[in-house]
Amino acid sequence: MQRTILLMFAVMFLTANIFAQFTVRVGDRVEAQRESQWVEGKVESIEDNRIKVRFGNGKYDFQIYQSPTTLIRATGSAAKEASLNQLREAFQNDAGNKYLQTVQQFATFYDPRYIPGGAPNSPAEWQKAMSNLAELDALCKSKYAGVPNDLSHYLREGIIDNRYAVWCEIAAKRHELEKPARMSLAKNQVSLTVTLDNLKFAFEHEKNRVPDETQELMFDRAKWKAAQTAKYKPRFVQFGVEMPADFFAEVEKKADELKTLIEQTAPNRSWQNPPFSDAAVESFIKVKFGGDPENRGAKILKIGLDYKTWVERKSLAYVGSDSSFRYYKVEYNSYKRGWILVKVPSQTFCQAREWIVGRGAKGMVVVSLGGSGIFMKCQ
Repeated sequence: MQRTILLMFAVMFLTANIFAQFTVRVGDRVEAQRESQWVEGKVESIEDNRIKVRFGNGKYDFQIYQSPTTLIRATGSAAKEASLNQLREAFQNDAGNKYLQTVQQFATFYDPRYIPGGAPNSPAEWQKAMSNLAELDALCKSKYAGVPNDLSHYLREGIIDNRYAVWCEIAAKRHELEKPARMSLAKNQVSLTVTLDNLKFAFEHEKNRVPDETQELMFDRAKWKAAQTAKYKPRFVQFGVEMPADFFAEVEKKADELKTLIEQTAPNRSWQNPPFSDAAVESFIKVKFGGDPENRGAKILKIGLDYKTWVERKSLAYVGSDSSFRYYKVEYNSYKRGWILVKVPSQTFCQAREWIVGRGAKGMVVVSLGGSGIFMKCQ
């Protein structure tokens, strides 16, 4: 019963809308389609949604149309249609190619159903785009006022190409559409790629090894945000927009999730002392780590080496047109690798960090102090 009532309302609504487009009364002069031709006639009667249109004085010179119908229209429609066709063709020839690309660039911001068509990429391109829309707006309000869509072409969903009336609406709203267009371009060009990659690495690593940049995001967010704001805010200014207030929201959410994961997994991990030691190398690492401004006040609790002896380091370089290769020596000719267990004052857990020391003609050099850490119980 309820479904039947809803269907009745739907039919009534549709009928009312169709009648609202063109209402006829007895005595009205109209154009009606008769034998595939539009012929002028007069509404003789309307009974039970049956519209009788008479075309001449003959006994059978009439036709009955069931309303609602698209086969009856106002007189003068043919002439008006011809005029609009001429206007549309003139617009197409004059403005079609010149403004299409610019309209495509702004269409999705006028209505998201339209497929995005790129965006201006430089100040000069933005100036040209806004100038084009201003020119188009002037034409739409003067020479081509009332230009219709090109109904002779299939107006495929999402395509702006032949919708000339919509072009004019976009041109009129160009200043309103400029800001979201610029913001969209800025968001596509400016992204926290490194931060997202670091977070992805930490989540996917078997022991959730966390890069230093991610650690700062997790444990010293105010400092991290200040540095990132200074870095990215000018990038947005280049596009003529302000940095979005939620620009960091995604990475902050992921960092919070990672922090929760670390709190769950770190208590299950403990320091595994490496098998070898080297007093000179260990002393060198402790001094360098203590002097590193990026160590955040961390203290080394334990240290050990993975290698007992120095490992020769060689690199490949392409030489010659015969695709041959040769080895060449670099700043350090050999290296040792090891681990340290450190405790950062602001963090609950300790972390194991890998390091590499190189040895060359000038003595030992720091190759790496880790750049990331595996969180675990302090020992």
